[in-house]
Amino acid sequence: MIVDDEPENLNVLEALLTQAGYLVSAFPCGELALAAARQQAPDLVLLDVRMPGLDGHEVCRRFKADDGLRDIPILFISALSAAEDIAAGLECGGVDYIAKPFRKPEVLARVRTHVALRGAYLQLAAEHARLLQLERHRDLLTHMLVHDMRSPLQVIDGHLQILSGSSPDQSLGGANESLRAASRGVRVLSQMVSAVVDLSRIENTSISLHLAVVSVDDVFRGAHAQVLDPASSQSICERIDEACPPLFCDVNLTVRIIANLLTNAIKYAPNSGPIELGAAPVPGGGVRLWVRDHGPGIAADDQSLIFDKFSVLHQPFGKTCASTGLGLAFCKLATEAQNGSIGVASEPGSGSTFWCQLPSVAP
Repeated sequence: MIVDDEPENLNVLEALLTQAGYLVSAFPCGELALAAARQQAPDLVLLDVRMPGLDGHEVCRRFKADDGLRDIPILFISALSAAEDIAAGLECGGVDYIAKPFRKPEVLARVRTHVALRGAYLQLAAEHARLLQLERHRDLLTHMLVHDMRSPLQVIDGHLQILSGSSPDQSLGGANESLRAASRGVRVLSQMVSAVVDLSRIENTSISLHLAVVSVDDVFRGAHAQVLDPASSQSICERIDEACPPLFCDVNLTVRIIANLLTNAIKYAPNSGPIELGAAPVPGGGVRLWVRDHGPGIAADDQSLIFDKFSVLHQPFGKTCASTGLGLAFCKLATEAQNGSIGVASEPGSGSTFWCQLPSVAP
């Protein structure tokens, strides 16, 4: 698209670009150009600055204010070629500036460059849209499969509980420990299923929060019940500040956040080493909850990635732990959904402290 109030310039540019193989539309004023662009957007605009009515700068600003036109590159062609004039054109959204009287090879070279960039941009945008669509299909399929796993897991868990409640002397002999191990495995799978389903719901902003007042003690007890086997010898100490106010949060989500952090701490704690659960009020309002372990720690470069979906870190000394990379991603989204924040403080070889900060009841 060429916009210039001088017919001679329009004719020369139109002939030059048509001969070069471009489809050209020419307009003598900005109002007509804007109306035509809204009907059929061009790939590039060559725009004069000094025109009656809307000048080139105002036409450019209106292009950039329109959602359907703002990405179209605009090249100014003007006799105003001082540094401040060029700067004014670039500030209002232009991508290049050609001084009059223009040279035909220069015009063709700049047009060719910006048309190619525009084509590359459109191709990237199309690829991005396609990838987003594929990601939506993948997430939908994953959500459907994982959601359907819930029922059989509940059936397995129910039968395992029935069997483990039988007397060892009747029929099971020494199999009770195996049943408890199977129950723990089912519980872990159920937590993973819930994490995937709820992660999808939070990302799509379709999860409903049920905010309530709850004590930190109750949250920690709920996390213990979800994670710890009654026969576990894991050493866990709690440090809850006496001045800690009650939380104002979604109880189930918050319990699962702490349960996930506690599961991670147990997974990486050396030889069932001690784990600390703690809570303290935050100046200005809120409560910080933390889970501290004495595991291998996390390198500084990895700390910015650890809350990403499917992020699984390589552990030192060949240690491997089964992980989907979804637990911490769930913790992050569930915390932020409650207007909270989450993070980690860690050094390799010195353990890790995962913390989340949530709203509290005002004193």
